[in-house]
Amino acid sequence: MRAKLLLAVPIFAAAVACGDGSDLPAGHWSHPGAPATGSSSGPSGSSSGTTASSSGGSGGGSGSSSGGTISTGSSSGSSSSGGSSGSSSGSMASPPNLGVSLDQTTVQSQLMAQTVIHVSVAPNGYSGPVLLQTAAMPTGVTAAFNPAMVVLDGSNPGTAQLTLTTDSSAPPATASIEVDATAVGTTARATMSLEVQSVLTIHIPMGVNDNGGSTGSPVTSAYGPYPIKVTAPANISDQTPVTVYFMNDDVVSHEIHADSPGQGFGHDPGPFGAMTMDPYVRKVNAVGSYDFYLHDQGGPSTLGLLEIQ
Repeated sequence: MRAKLLLAVPIFAAAVACGDGSDLPAGHWSHPGAPATGSSSGPSGSSSGTTASSSGGSGGGSGSSSGGTISTGSSSGSSSSGGSSGSSSGSMASPPNLGVSLDQTTVQSQLMAQTVIHVSVAPNGYSGPVLLQTAAMPTGVTAAFNPAMVVLDGSNPGTAQLTLTTDSSAPPATASIEVDATAVGTTARATMSLEVQSVLTIHIPMGVNDNGGSTGSPVTSAYGPYPIKVTAPANISDQTPVTVYFMNDDVVSHEIHADSPGQGFGHDPGPFGAMTMDPYVRKVNAVGSYDFYLHDQGGPSTLGLLEIQ
């Protein structure tokens, strides 16, 4: 009998292993089983060791990483890292190069007065919002912008109005005012000089005779604050007085009653017309309190008070 020889053919289970990476999707990916050291390669990235660097800007076909991580595409910014350390190169946008100009750089202001300055902001290619502010203000002077923020389109200048309001008590002085235009990453500045003068204009309001006051109970709000407080100039005198004007905003003539001619705050020589400035200019040469009212009313039914301190 011929013996039959049976050959045992071993059957091996197909082992599935990671391939060369060609079946991985493009973009950022991570191999969870990558060892801490060693190397791997793919069509769009490589890794080796524990330190690597990456540079972007060449599209999606280049990149490097360490620790089993591969980056593709471009990167920008100040730094990036993969694995234990890494670096990246890119570019940052330059800050805006704004320009600021004022239609007045030297301004004189009376007390209890407002001054309007026109502000222009040149974009020089910048598009976006710009905040307008004053860096510092002298005592007794306030600033307000309208609008407080301008939006630039890159080519046309933005404009705003700066209104300076001077209180009656603002000390006489000359000060520098800084106007700032601030956008992302930059501030442009313009400077103006403001002289606060010891000059005051008191207005007689329209319809002052209809206020309803009496000698025993006079109206004290007709001329603004009561009292009107003024900071005297240093060494107040005939040479350095507080100059006081009266403006008649009413439709009838009026005459100012005042009783301190020796201190420069005297009585009108006669009535002055509607909508005109009183030709009698008072130059007050001493600190003190000075009452006034409309002589043509027959008594102090509308009473004002000037205090020079």
